[in-house]
Amino acid sequence: MKNPTPQELAALRTRAAQIANTLPDMRMGEGGTLDAKSREAFGQLAVRVLKKYGAVGASVVLCHPGGGCDVFTHGYARLRPRVPVTEKTCFRVASVSKLVMAFGALSLMEQGALDLDRDVSDYLGFAVRNPRHPDAAITSRMLLTHTSGICDEGNYGTRGMQAGCTVGELLGDRQNWLDRAPGETFHYTNLGAGVMGCVMEAAAGETFEAIMQRCVFGPLSMRASYAPSLIEPREDLADGYGVRLPLLPPKKKYDAAAVSQRPAPGLDPQRDYLIAAGRMITDSAGMGRLVRLLADDGRMGVLSGRSLDMMRTAQDGIGGIGACHRGLNAAFLPGVFGGFDPVGHQGVAYGMCAELFADPVRDAGVGVMTNGVMLVRKNPPLMNAGFELLALGFACMNAAH
Repeated sequence: MKNPTPQELAALRTRAAQIANTLPDMRMGEGGTLDAKSREAFGQLAVRVLKKYGAVGASVVLCHPGGGCDVFTHGYARLRPRVPVTEKTCFRVASVSKLVMAFGALSLMEQGALDLDRDVSDYLGFAVRNPRHPDAAITSRMLLTHTSGICDEGNYGTRGMQAGCTVGELLGDRQNWLDRAPGETFHYTNLGAGVMGCVMEAAAGETFEAIMQRCVFGPLSMRASYAPSLIEPREDLADGYGVRLPLLPPKKKYDAAAVSQRPAPGLDPQRDYLIAAGRMITDSAGMGRLVRLLADDGRMGVLSGRSLDMMRTAQDGIGGIGACHRGLNAAFLPGVFGGFDPVGHQGVAYGMCAELFADPVRDAGVGVMTNGVMLVRKNPPLMNAGFELLALGFACMNAAH
C-alpha cells in the first residue's frame, strides 16, 4: 500500500463522512459487541457495499474498544461447487502479509537475532548494493519502509517468477534498483519485502514460515500460514476471483485446491523471496487477533509496547531514512475516520482485497478479507470496496453506545 497524499486524505475523509451518515442508531449489547438490531443493520450496509462491487465472498471483523469483536460473513468461498463463507473460511490477505511480517521482524529484533540498522549483506552473505550507489548500505529498516531503492519495475515480474532464480541474481540486476540512494526515497516494492523475508531467514537460521509460527501465529493462538498446505482442513481455503461486472462471471485466479498441494518450502534464503510479500492466509478469528496486536501496548505478550510504538511511528530521519512518512510496513490514515486515527495496510492480489487497520489509542480496529471484488480506486491508495467497509466499520464503532 502506498502512502496517501494530503489531497487523497482529504478526499477519503469526505467519503468516510458521507458513509458514516448512512448509519442508523447503533447500540452495544452484552459482551462488548453490537446488539442484535445493530448487527443486522451493519450487516445490511456491508452487504450493500459488497454487492455493489460484485464481491464473491467476504469476512469483516470489527474489534471494538473494550475487547469485543463482531464478525460478518458474506457470499461464497468457492463457486464450483458453491461453498459459503463462514467464520472459519481462510482468505489470502495479499500485501497485508507485509504488515504481519513486520511483527515477526520486530520479534527477531527483540530476541537479538536481527538489527534493523545493520547492513543486510552481513545476514545474506553477499553484497547487497545499488549499482549506482555502491558505497551505501541497505538495512532492514529501509526494507521495512520501502526506502531501500529496490523496485519491481525491472525483471522481478519475469525472471523473478521463474524456477531457479535467486535473490542475489535479482539484486545484481541494475533494472531492479532506482537511481536514488538508499534511504532517500519511498518506493513501494514487493521485491524489497521479499528480500526482507530472506534476511529474516538468514538471521534466524529457520524458514520464514517457522519464524512467523514461533514469533506471531503461535503466541496469538491463531490459524494462519504463508503456506496453503499447512492450513487444516484445506477445505476451508477460499479461492480467489477476478470480478468483471456487469456482464462477465467471476474468473478463478487463485486455485486454493491446487496451491494447497504444494509442499511448504524448506529453508533457502536465496530463493524464498516470493513468500513474505503477499502469501499469508488466515480466518476471521486470526484477523481479529492481528487487529488487536496492531493496537496493542504490549499486554498481549507478543511484542513489547516499545516495539509496537516504533512500528506505528513514522520512521522519518531514523537510521539513515529520509522522509518515508510511514511506519514499519504500516501506513497512516490520520483524520479519515471521525474519532479514529488508524495505522495499517491494504492487500490486493488476484482479485482479492484485504484491509487491516487499527487505532492503538482506542484499542480498536477493522479487518476485511474478500476473495474477489471489482478492484476500483476512486481516491487512491485504497480500493473502493475495502475503503467503504473500513469506513462503515469505524463509523459503526464510533456511533455505537
